[in-house]
Amino acid sequence: MGGGHFKFAMDNGYILWSFQGRQLHQESFENFYQLAWRPREKLLTRSETANVLKNLKKYEKQFDAADKERKRAEYLEKTTEKRALRSRFRERMAELREFKLRQKAARDELNGGDDFDDENNNI
Repeated sequence: MGGGHFKFAMDNGYILWSFQGRQLHQESFENFYQLAWRPREKLLTRSETANVLKNLKKYEKQFDAADKERKRAEYLEKTTEKRALRSRFRERMAELREFKLRQKAARDELNGGDDFDDENNNI
């Protein structure tokens, strides 16, 4: 351990997250030792800050509408995927039923003429 610093084999880098918990960016480095971050000074002037506070309800409605639309799009995507899976499952089950019906005569012959598919015969 030379050079007066620690070197780890894993997790060398950083990940940026949004306040909503979504990963925005990930960067990995072979030699990464420290990340120093500080928030910026005020980005808005007093008048701009007052204007934002005055119109906060308007902005809130806009952001809520955008969030609602995004959630609806995600919901539609999930339901579309589920419908496709359900449709493929039903198609596969129909194929298997047809396959079973095509082999019914051969099964009956192998079973000595007994129809084991009929539940009433299994007493």
